[in-house]
Amino acid sequence: MKLYRMLFAMAFSAMSMVAAVGCGDEGDNKTVSDLDLTPDTSSMKKGETLQYTLKVMYSDGTSDGDMSRHADVEWISSDAATATVSAEGLVTAIDEGTVTITARFGGQEESESLVVLP
Repeated sequence: MKLYRMLFAMAFSAMSMVAAVGCGDEGDNKTVSDLDLTPDTSSMKKGETLQYTLKVMYSDGTSDGDMSRHADVEWISSDAATATVSAEGLVTAIDEGTVTITARFGGQEESESLVVLP
C-alpha cells in the first residue's frame, strides 16, 4: 500500500509540473523589433480607400503576418481633414493635401506619407 501511495504522489507531482510549465502564452515574452507597413503607396485620390497591412517582426527572428486588425495596434492620421484611418488600418482620403499614417505596436512605430490628389 505504501508503494501505491508513493507512486500516486510521484505521478501527481509530475502532472502538476507539466501543467505549470504548459500554462501561459509563448507570445507574451516576445519583443517587437520592427514593423513594416504595406503597400508602399505615395498617393491616392480624394474619396479612395486604402487598406494597410502591418507585419510585425520580433527580436527572436519570428514574425507575424497581417496584424493590422489586432486590438493593440494604434493607427494615427496626422491630419484627419486630409485622410482618416480606422482602427483596422483602412485609410479614407478626404481632401487634397499631405498626411502621415502611423501604426504603433509593441513599443515600435512605422509611418507612411501620403499625398491626397483631387
